[in-house]
Amino acid sequence: MRRWTTGLLAALLLVLAGWVLAPAASACSCTGGTTADHALSADAVFTGRLADHEVVGGTALHVFAVDAVYAGQVAARQGVLSPASGASCGLELAGQGPFLVFAVREDDRLVAELCGGTTVWTPQAAAEVQVLTGVRAPGPGSAGTELPGGPSDTALEAVVAVLLVAAFAGGLLLRRRATGDGEG
Repeated sequence: MRRWTTGLLAALLLVLAGWVLAPAASACSCTGGTTADHALSADAVFTGRLADHEVVGGTALHVFAVDAVYAGQVAARQGVLSPASGASCGLELAGQGPFLVFAVREDDRLVAELCGGTTVWTPQAAAEVQVLTGVRAPGPGSAGTELPGGPSDTALEAVVAVLLVAAFAGGLLLRRRATGDGEG
């Protein structure tokens, strides 16, 4: 009976750990929109080449060397956050570009998503945006080129799972020692 209880508790713990550590399910479904729609709904619109790309947890940081700014405050070296995966609506950028980036400002950081219009630069799209917004040089320096600090949700969930496993294993060890002392 004791082995059955221990086996059941171990199975429940594994299911709990799998549930805690499993990534959130998500799917990205874009409904379209024109270049003008994307330009008018963005807080920042610019063209640039991808200078750096870093992924930590579920967040990607895309750092662009900016060529031209059509809207918003954009630095010469500008970071843009997005979900890490295209399945979660993260940017799917191939190569260095140039890209036409449409971003919104969240917590003083620029954020872009797959459905927001960011795409490979074309003369037609750039001309359409320029007619709507004008064009200027980027501001000096860098902005948003480091990932936000603090542990990710995945790291926190992993710590909780490890603590649960350690508590369970410690409880089993104490129980085994307490019942093992009287048996021989």
